[in-house]
Amino acid sequence: MTDILSFKQKLIDKDNPPEKTEAAISLLTDFHNYLQERDKTFLKITDEDFYAFSNHLIKNETNTRFNYEIIITFGHFLNNKNLVRLGREVFDGIEVIENLSKRLTEEYSKDFRDKIFGRMDLPPLGLDPKAKPDYTKKLISKLVEEIGEVESEKFLAKGLRDSYYEWRKPDREKFLKAKNIDEFLKEKRERQIENLEKHRDEETLYFTQEINDDVVEYVKNDLRIETGVREGNILTTTKIPHETLKFLNETDEKMKAYYYCHCPWVKEAIKDGTVDQIPDVFCNCSGGYYRSYWEIVLDQPVEVKTLKTVIRGDPVCEFAIELPENVVENLN
Repeated sequence: MTDILSFKQKLIDKDNPPEKTEAAISLLTDFHNYLQERDKTFLKITDEDFYAFSNHLIKNETNTRFNYEIIITFGHFLNNKNLVRLGREVFDGIEVIENLSKRLTEEYSKDFRDKIFGRMDLPPLGLDPKAKPDYTKKLISKLVEEIGEVESEKFLAKGLRDSYYEWRKPDREKFLKAKNIDEFLKEKRERQIENLEKHRDEETLYFTQEINDDVVEYVKNDLRIETGVREGNILTTTKIPHETLKFLNETDEKMKAYYYCHCPWVKEAIKDGTVDQIPDVFCNCSGGYYRSYWEIVLDQPVEVKTLKTVIRGDPVCEFAIELPENVVENLN
């Protein structure tokens, strides 16, 4: 409790409103007591402990964004990277199923949306990752059944993630300042490596993963990772693994795929061996993530093709971005 009291004083010192400070301390005290009942502490918290408490919040209808953000802030205060990771993962991809619902209504109809969802409600914030693939299995299977694989691919290739325009806007500005697309790619890659090295040196998390020399070298040695390699007007890119350290040290192919996969709506199905129940057309959503990025950077439409995915048995997730002709003209 000493840490919680110290955290309370920090909130007070930063002039947080009293009602928010009290709400934060009430949450953390509840969390502390919950862990004590499991003979655990914040220092020794596991994924199972975290999501057991998260389920407790869901049942009590206190699974608010504010509460999870307080957990992340408290994790930073304790310098507890595991607690920060767990809190951040709550927000990873939370918009996917809600955006699926919205787009089905907008592009087809509410009746069609209801046909796909049936009696399935939108997932609650803080849902245990083990429960997430059930949504994907049922919803995407039903979508393919209703409109076919080709139309499902087109629908999903538009992406189900938010556009994160404000986050990506600076790259648009950097592209405009660059001499050409190749210079932009070169500088983008340099920034990527610098960012990873900064996380390594400061011992901070890159999103939800730790970075060490092995991770930095792995990314340095593969030009495709996140930046991409251009041949003509095709830019081929791959994802950095979601848990790169574990991915690099793993020998079992199933677990390598698990550590590689970023999608919280698929990932646990790889681990429990039920991923074959998820239509692999769903991974076009990841292609849509890159499509959104490049359409912001280039300020014009692009096409993205999903070439490889780990749920198909490939070693990586790879995407081909078709750059507009005016972007690559006069380049060799």
